[in-house]
Amino acid sequence: MTSQLAAHGDGDLALLHERVARARRSVVAIRAGALVTTGWVALGNGVVVTSRRGLGYPTEVALTFEDGRSMAGRVVAADVGRDVALVAPAEPPGVAALAVRAPAEPRLGERAAVLSCLPGQSLRLAVARVSHVARKVDGQLPGFELDVTAPLGAPVLDPEGRAIGVVAALPGVAGELPGHSAVLPAGAFQPLLALVDRPLGELRDRAPVYRCPACEEPFDIESDRCLGCGRLLPHAFAPSPARAGVERMIRQGLSSLGIIANRARVGPRAWRIAQRPFPTAETATQVDIEIDEAGRLLTLRAPVVGVPAANHEPFYRFLLTMNDQTTGEFRVSITGDEVAVSCVAALEGFADHEVALLIDGLVQIADEYRRTLAETFEAGPRFESAGR
Repeated sequence: MTSQLAAHGDGDLALLHERVARARRSVVAIRAGALVTTGWVALGNGVVVTSRRGLGYPTEVALTFEDGRSMAGRVVAADVGRDVALVAPAEPPGVAALAVRAPAEPRLGERAAVLSCLPGQSLRLAVARVSHVARKVDGQLPGFELDVTAPLGAPVLDPEGRAIGVVAALPGVAGELPGHSAVLPAGAFQPLLALVDRPLGELRDRAPVYRCPACEEPFDIESDRCLGCGRLLPHAFAPSPARAGVERMIRQGLSSLGIIANRARVGPRAWRIAQRPFPTAETATQVDIEIDEAGRLLTLRAPVVGVPAANHEPFYRFLLTMNDQTTGEFRVSITGDEVAVSCVAALEGFADHEVALLIDGLVQIADEYRRTLAETFEAGPRFESAGR
């Protein structure tokens, strides 16, 4: 993460420079599988506040701090209805928590600043104004809006550099006007923060309990609907009614492999998993799973090796030979400097178990090709780490 700031919106950035310089150290880039989002250190023990929607439903995430340091993190608390998640770093990050403004609610027209970053990108500053304050529900402010588009999980600061909220996906609060963002006020998640304001060692094995925003019953994230009230659960990528049957097939197929599909989902029509060719294998092969817009075709792709530095001609000839041999529905291809094995299958008449069999077959052949190409041409392997 670099320290360059890019300003957006109106306002005098010079007046905010000193305060932003202090606050920026507390902003964190978060990677959860293929999803990336922003968060910020909110407690002295290093616990990070972010958007639950921005993360999906992971357990383990990767954190990158403003000075470039990276470390593992664990989701330890979540509130699905308010779209907030708390992440505990593996060790104290040595970063001061952002100061939170006392429960003074934002005023219409009040100026605010939003700090955000994503893995590998520069820290960004957006200057905005409070454009809408929602009506209170049961004496509590459910949220407010800013007149700027901001990434989920980003902290919203007042002119004094104090956090007044986090950008979140709040149904009924945002979306009335294009280019606006919803903000969950800091007071709304203070009780959740209080539960994890303790030494990191006590949070190490803690896992969040996800509760339905409608009935507050705990739910299994493998399901698409709350088993208590039947409400469709909020996911980073909402299920498509037009592809409901195909998506169910993917869910069941992944479930038979011991994988929760909603955790592995990385796009509206895509999933990414890491699967071992056999249980005791040290490394796992990354498999990208995608269905087409109509839900008729299933595409699987797994990286195998990188193109070697030398012996290109015999290497390419060998790949053509591999495709000429009996490989069934699997094919070897090159994209850029990466060799991958893939297949495309028509889903009509497919059964749930066939999805799992196809994935297993792809992983087996990717592992075989990887070892063959590494031994013959010293091609560097491409796969997920054993810990994924």
